[in-house]
Amino acid sequence: MSGERIAALTGKVRISLVTRVVLGVAALALAATALLYGATLWVVRSESDAALARGVDVEIAALSDIYATGGERELVARIGDRLALRARDVDQTHYLLADGSGGHVAGDIVHWPLLSAENSQSGFVTLADGTPVFARATQLAPGVRVIAAREYDGRTRLLVRIGQAFALAGLAIVAAALALAWLTARRLRRRVDAVNRAFRGIEQGDLQRLVPGATRRDELGELADHANHLIRRLAALIEAQRNVTDQVAHEIRTPLAHLDTHLLRLIDRSVDPVLVEGLGDVRNEARGIAEMLDSLLDIAASEARRGDRTGLERIDLSALAAEVGDLYAGSAEELGFDLQMAIAPGVTLAGDEMQITRLLSNLLDNAFKYAGLGARIELIVEPGPRIIVRDNGPGVPEAMRERIFDRFQRGAGAGKGHGLGLALVRAIARRHGLSVACGDAGPGAAFILERESGA
Repeated sequence: MSGERIAALTGKVRISLVTRVVLGVAALALAATALLYGATLWVVRSESDAALARGVDVEIAALSDIYATGGERELVARIGDRLALRARDVDQTHYLLADGSGGHVAGDIVHWPLLSAENSQSGFVTLADGTPVFARATQLAPGVRVIAAREYDGRTRLLVRIGQAFALAGLAIVAAALALAWLTARRLRRRVDAVNRAFRGIEQGDLQRLVPGATRRDELGELADHANHLIRRLAALIEAQRNVTDQVAHEIRTPLAHLDTHLLRLIDRSVDPVLVEGLGDVRNEARGIAEMLDSLLDIAASEARRGDRTGLERIDLSALAAEVGDLYAGSAEELGFDLQMAIAPGVTLAGDEMQITRLLSNLLDNAFKYAGLGARIELIVEPGPRIIVRDNGPGVPEAMRERIFDRFQRGAGAGKGHGLGLALVRAIARRHGLSVACGDAGPGAAFILERESGA
């Protein structure tokens, strides 16, 4: 995966699958609780309404019987008795005996509500004092109307208690669901993180690493098993490619070596100076091809082993950088460069000593080639580790600072070379878990190597 792709991914806000699972379970628990509460509320209301209707109908039937057997005077007396004997701790029953125009004759209901006595209508109404009741009106005889009504405050309190109970139960259910989902999601996250760690290691070139959990009989286990088959196949293909590359390189090096030997013999035997010069140029070109081949193979080998720690040992980076700097000090003085070193002691790195030496040499060679005569060149090693090679030369244009590490990229005014030095630097750096970047030294160029994030 390219650096641009990684930056694009890390720049986005990741919405975790675990978070989605937990929120989904919580939403499902809330929806189920709300649905159950709605169903319970509907049942309680329906049963309560039926009970209210039955109770009021019983009262109306009793009042009708009293009127039929005792007449209006007896009905007035019995309504009074019922009002006097009402229980105080239950929903109260109210009555109204009225004449044909709705005028009050007996009972505690003052005004006739909007109910039709001729049709024996019933419904929920509010009395003059603001009391909500369920009432039924009926006509006992021409000019005689009666209403029986019952309060339902008890039902209201029951519904409130049911709502409170469901609220508490809903919170408990959601809490339990969230706890269960969190525990399950936590196990899932650990497995997913382990898979991601394995993939990051594989991305860095560690093809010996396998995705864990392949033995589990679930979807992630199946995914891990398929991924491991793919990794093994990829490792086999890379190994086959490496073998073919080594064989091809050997087949090319051999004729180039023979060509160099033949050219050297021809040069020794020739007496024509022009011919000797031409043969020398041909020999130099052939040796340049061999060197380019070696560089390309080194780049390919380093890139193929990116992140592979096999064969790396703890080396003293400070001492190694000092040795390389001392080797270049004499050449720098002869060429008029001001080579300065600021190397912190005791900086170590798990790496290949020969590759790190070549990395430092390529960076210094690049500075000698492009900084210009009389330039100041600095080799800096800091804990981390952090390696900096910078100069006060013309620098690198901003548009070139990314592409300069690509193969066959050469700066303006470059002399001999194939443009592979910095490509090899990047390949070796990645092999060792380091990133390399080119920046502005103000003036000049600065090449900075430091630990890759996650390495």
